[in-house]
Amino acid sequence: MKLFESSFYVVSQGFFSGWKVQSKLTGATSIPSSLQKERIGFVWIQVRKTKKASSIDSGMSEDVMFGSFAKAVLEPVSEDGELWERHSPDNLADHFISLGNKFMKNAAEMFPKT
Repeated sequence: MKLFESSFYVVSQGFFSGWKVQSKLTGATSIPSSLQKERIGFVWIQVRKTKKASSIDSGMSEDVMFGSFAKAVLEPVSEDGELWERHSPDNLADHFISLGNKFMKNAAEMFPKT
């Protein structure tokens, strides 16, 4: 099942196949490490349910989370890879919600309702 798709990445999860991340630029498909699989499960629950009330738009927070996860899986030695490796699921969820909120506030400033 496709969970996230952007211009650059597709993140999917299958009952038998597990998590997969595909780069649309290269066509490469990568499987997350055991740690990444564990973290995405806990972080996604927090972003989607436990901490949802902290989000201006929970969908945006999820998009930020999945985009970062895709980068981390495809490039484990990148900034996003280190982020997912070094931080707890709780800290990661707070981080992605904060980034999602910043994006939404910036969008609101760019397109005022008046």
